[in-house]
Amino acid sequence: MKVYSGNFLRDIVSKLIEDGYKVYGAVKTKDYYVFDEIKSGEEISLEYCNTRKSPKEIVFPENEVLIKYSKWIEEIPIDDSKRAIVGIRPCDAKALTLLDKVFLNDDFKDPYYEARRKNLLLIGYACNEPGEYCFCESLGLSPFGSEGLDILVSDLGDRQVLEAFTEEGHKVLEMLDVKDASEEDIKARDELRDKAVKMFRRKLEVENLREILEKNFESDYWEKIALTCVSCGVCTYLCPTCFCFDILDEGEEEGVRYRAWDSCQFPLYTLESSSHNPRREKWQRLRNRFYDKFYYMVEKTGEIFCVGCGRCIEACPMGIDITEVLNGLREGGESK
Repeated sequence: MKVYSGNFLRDIVSKLIEDGYKVYGAVKTKDYYVFDEIKSGEEISLEYCNTRKSPKEIVFPENEVLIKYSKWIEEIPIDDSKRAIVGIRPCDAKALTLLDKVFLNDDFKDPYYEARRKNLLLIGYACNEPGEYCFCESLGLSPFGSEGLDILVSDLGDRQVLEAFTEEGHKVLEMLDVKDASEEDIKARDELRDKAVKMFRRKLEVENLREILEKNFESDYWEKIALTCVSCGVCTYLCPTCFCFDILDEGEEEGVRYRAWDSCQFPLYTLESSSHNPRREKWQRLRNRFYDKFYYMVEKTGEIFCVGCGRCIEACPMGIDITEVLNGLREGGESK
């Protein structure tokens, strides 16, 4: 471990830009935070618990041109420029490793995602205090987690403890005057981590969750939960692990083919050309969201596709809480 007497997250920005990186940091927009490209460390806001939108859009944009065409394909705009996300939270870094299982699996590697991902540097920012809606600890994650990160920064107030996990991370540490962390530094960092783990206000019980979901696919519990849902899709739009998209053409003889984020909560998402819709009812679509994250993707990849960031809870206009729904399923299911 290393220690830096100053603000590493702000001070490293200019060094990374000099090294050819596009740098993204959390900036305040109105009353919330988003990750956006920055030109100096002074633009970064470090008061946030989590950003409104996840930084997944830096490697998987909300709208992305796949080809430009006229009579023939004229251009395939793949962007492999170097990018760095400075201040990414551990939950969002973990989410990118889950997206890798979708876009970079053994069967197919998405060339657009791969180009952005292979040149992505992640400098994490440990959470000294989990937010009101956070529950990553319930999923076996940590507010001081390191998975997917090149560097993790832990803020001790007057100094920051730095941990590098990759070769690129070690190279970045050499850009600034960092020193070896003392036993006192490491102890202070560990105390902060242990304190943070005890501060979670929400808990999701995941023991035997897969088996419980398997038993309750036909339960009328989902219809009850869906009564207040308005199918706005904000839960999927803000989620750092949702990956569904639609592909559209804009233009006839000349134009672009692009992909845009889609949501399983929208009625048109599963509408077939025959006009049959296998998820015609709102409750079926809501149910699918829970099964996709906690059952289908677990079967496919071996991992739960939720990182406990709590964005869906905070933003839901009707107050639907993913932890309350799944915890309540243990008591309210199997009624059909």
